[in-house]
Amino acid sequence: MRILDLGCGAGEDLTSWGVTASDEVTGLDNDGSVLALAKVRFPRRTYLRGIGECLPFRAASFDRVISNVALPYMNIPQALREIHRILVPGGRLSLGLHHPSLTLAELLDNALPKPLPTLFRLYVAANGMFFHCTGKTVGFVNSRIESFQTRRGMRLALERAGFTGPSFQTLPGPAGTRFFVEAQKPFMRPFVASRTAGSRSRPQAAGEQGEIRAARALKIALNLT
Repeated sequence: MRILDLGCGAGEDLTSWGVTASDEVTGLDNDGSVLALAKVRFPRRTYLRGIGECLPFRAASFDRVISNVALPYMNIPQALREIHRILVPGGRLSLGLHHPSLTLAELLDNALPKPLPTLFRLYVAANGMFFHCTGKTVGFVNSRIESFQTRRGMRLALERAGFTGPSFQTLPGPAGTRFFVEAQKPFMRPFVASRTAGSRSRPQAAGEQGEIRAARALKIALNLT
């Protein structure tokens, strides 16, 4: 299987993502210094420099794309369109993302009361709320971009990019709640039907309620700053 590790950093053991020794892994990151370390750690893999919003690959080049906590630092709609382009029909997308609780913790524990870090974390919080409502993100004044993600926001963004069958999972982790998303590029362009609230499963609704509670807590924290 041809796998792209998008935002690979210094390289990662992808066994927990179901990657085996027989898979052909290509890593992509925009930081050349970490790519040099990745090449030492995993010499059998191919590593290239690039960004998720403009992937340097032909259409239908990969069977699967894995991106572990890299998409939150990208223009998400643009990156998803590029991922969709380079996946084969039926190809899979596996994502590790930022839960809203992470942004709240970063703001309260690491940013306040320092002015510049607080300003940036307030932008991240606002960008995450904007993504939740619209499935879109906006950049910061110095071209940096970061946001948190929610099920609602990811459904909107994935559907617009052409993905189907998204599934969501939240798990506890040492640094807080971990948020995972799986989706697929369909073999044929799907017909997009209107959704009703009753069409969501109970686990999905429960997960969204957790995200809403985290977003409300974040909003309260913002009102207190």
